[in-house]
Amino acid sequence: MMNTLKKLGLLGIVLALLLPMALVAADDELPTVAYLRYGQGRSVVLTDKAILDMLEAYAYISAEERAVLDGNNDLHGEKINILYRDAGFDLATANLMVADALDEGADVLVTISTEVGLIAAAATAAMEDPPAMIFAILTAPYMTGLADASCLKPANVTGTQMDIDFSRFDEVRKAQNPDLKAFGLLLDANDPSQLFAVQVMTAYAAQNGLRMETASAIKAADYALATESLLDKGVEAILLPARTGSSAGLPAIIEAAHGIPIYSNIMTDIFSGIPIGAGFQGWYGEGLIAGRMLVGHLSGRMDIAATAINASSGFTVAVNLDAAAAMDLEISEDLQALADFVIEAGAETGDEIEIPGVNTVLEDISLEERMAQDAEFLAGLQCSPEMIAEQQAALAATE
Repeated sequence: MMNTLKKLGLLGIVLALLLPMALVAADDELPTVAYLRYGQGRSVVLTDKAILDMLEAYAYISAEERAVLDGNNDLHGEKINILYRDAGFDLATANLMVADALDEGADVLVTISTEVGLIAAAATAAMEDPPAMIFAILTAPYMTGLADASCLKPANVTGTQMDIDFSRFDEVRKAQNPDLKAFGLLLDANDPSQLFAVQVMTAYAAQNGLRMETASAIKAADYALATESLLDKGVEAILLPARTGSSAGLPAIIEAAHGIPIYSNIMTDIFSGIPIGAGFQGWYGEGLIAGRMLVGHLSGRMDIAATAINASSGFTVAVNLDAAAAMDLEISEDLQALADFVIEAGAETGDEIEIPGVNTVLEDISLEERMAQDAEFLAGLQCSPEMIAEQQAALAATE
C-alpha cells in the first residue's frame, strides 16, 4: 500500500531531513503548493500563521513574500509558488477550489478543515500520479473514510488530526450542573465530522442516563431556530461539537439560549460570547505540525507514504464570565476552579489557551535547533512494517 522508509538513526535525520529546498534542488522547477481552506475564522487564522511561520523560518519565503501571503494573495516566489484559496465556508466553492488547484498542476495540496480534506482526498484518489496532500484541522479521519488507520492511508496523504477527549466533557458538565438530565447537540450540517460527535455523545448519554436531543443548521440563519427547537425539547444545556465551519451563527445561538449553558469544543468561541469552552485548543500547534510536514516534503527528506497521520490530543476548559453574565447565566464555583483560562471584567487569566501574539509565535531558537526538533518529531511518525502489520490485523479483526 505504501513504501516504507528504512529505519534511520536520529542523528542522520537531524542533519539531513529538513534542509531548505534551495540547498538540495536549486536548479529544479519551483514547486507549487495549493493552500486550501474552507473559510477564514479566528482559529484558522492561527493555523495559517503557523504554516507561514515555518516556511519563513526555513527560508522558503522571504519577509516581503510573507506580506503578500498575509494578504491572502497568490505568490510566485523565488523558491516556491503558493496558490492561496478560500471557499468562504461554501461546499460548492470548496469543490471548485480543489478542482482549480489540480488544474493548475499543484504539486502539494495543504488542506485546512475536514470538508476540504475529504474533498481533496476524493478528487486525488483515482489519479495515476496524484499530488501530495497534507491536511490539518481535521477530525475523525478514520470514521469519515479518509484513511483506515494512521499508517493505512492513501500513499500521497498524511496530516494531523484534532483528537478531542470527549470523555472529559462529563467532568465539566458535572462541575456546572451535576443534576443535568437532558442536553442538546447543535450540529453544523456541512461538516462530515459531526457524525463522529453524534456517535460519541450518543454513547456518552446512554452510559450516564442522560437524554440527548440533536438539531442541525446549514447556514448561520438556521442556528436560532435550531437552538429554539432544542429548548422546546427541554434541554438544560447545549453542546457545540468541534467544527470547521463559520462562527457567524454564534450570536443567534447565544441570544436564543438566554440563561442556558452553552459548551463549545472550540476554545476560541469564548472570545465570541460562548460562556464555556471544553475541548480542543491548539490551532497554531496544528499549523506547526502541518508546516513541519510540508517543509519535510519540499526538501525531499520526508516520505509522505511512510509518514503516519498525527493525532493531537488534549483538553482545555475555559470560561467567559462576562459572556455568562450577559446571558444571565451563573457559572458554578466548581467549574471556575476547573477552568484553565478565565475571562472576567475584560481581563484574561490563565495561559492554557492560544492567544494571538502571546503563545502563537515560533520558539526563538536557531535553525539548527529547529531542524533537530522537527526531525525528531517527524521521525516519531515513521510507519514501520511492524506498525503497519499491527494496524492491518486490528482492522481485519473488526471486519
